[in-house]
Amino acid sequence: MKHRSWILAAILGLGLSTIYFLPPLRLTESAMGMEIPTKLGAWDTHPREASKEERESLASDTRFSKALCVKFKPGSWDFLTGRSDVEAIADISIVMSGYDLANSIHRPQRCMPAQGHKIYDEQMSVLEIPGQRAIPVRCLLSRKKDLIEGTKEAVTRNFLTMYFFVGHEVVTDDHSKRTKIDMKDRLKKGEAQKWAYVTVSTEFKGDVTEAPQPGALPAPALEQADKLVRELLGDLVARNIDWQQIAAN
Repeated sequence: MKHRSWILAAILGLGLSTIYFLPPLRLTESAMGMEIPTKLGAWDTHPREASKEERESLASDTRFSKALCVKFKPGSWDFLTGRSDVEAIADISIVMSGYDLANSIHRPQRCMPAQGHKIYDEQMSVLEIPGQRAIPVRCLLSRKKDLIEGTKEAVTRNFLTMYFFVGHEVVTDDHSKRTKIDMKDRLKKGEAQKWAYVTVSTEFKGDVTEAPQPGALPAPALEQADKLVRELLGDLVARNIDWQQIAAN
């Protein structure tokens, strides 16, 4: 038994030692651009910084691009007051992985519960994009309780989130598939590709009728929220994805 253990330890040590003789991995760029345009269709975008918690929870070479997106009601501009009525608000986030596969990006099912979200529905879908293209996306429905400012009362808010991943040549909504592709490229090609994790999220009116927080924008119904998110996300990826690079696959 001791003899067998010694042999196994020697084989393991030899296998680990070969790591030092492997060539360094080449970084390949994602086909997704990081810059969020200031205008996306009828939406205005306003840059936001990643939180300290987001930066500290991921590898140091992870990059972030985030924006608050506002859509105004058509024809609502008042020249006297300079005021427009807001129709919808959404959040866009692009997180670009670095060299570290394990600590660069992860799927929202892992981080949203820590932010107070309770995910109650998950579905695969397809996002139609201007230009007769389509990509797979994952849709999440979640609830989150927030305290009403100045009170001890809480209000339940419902959120629709769509996300997907963009690698060097592949777009997928499947985190496991993304991981397998990345591992295969590292082992067979000696490449560590960067992956962009793209999400868009907006609030919608759920089944339970609750009074909105004072001054808050009334949330749209789920069907309308889904339409708004697809419109915003479609404009973003139509401009930010290098489609020739994706087509090469």
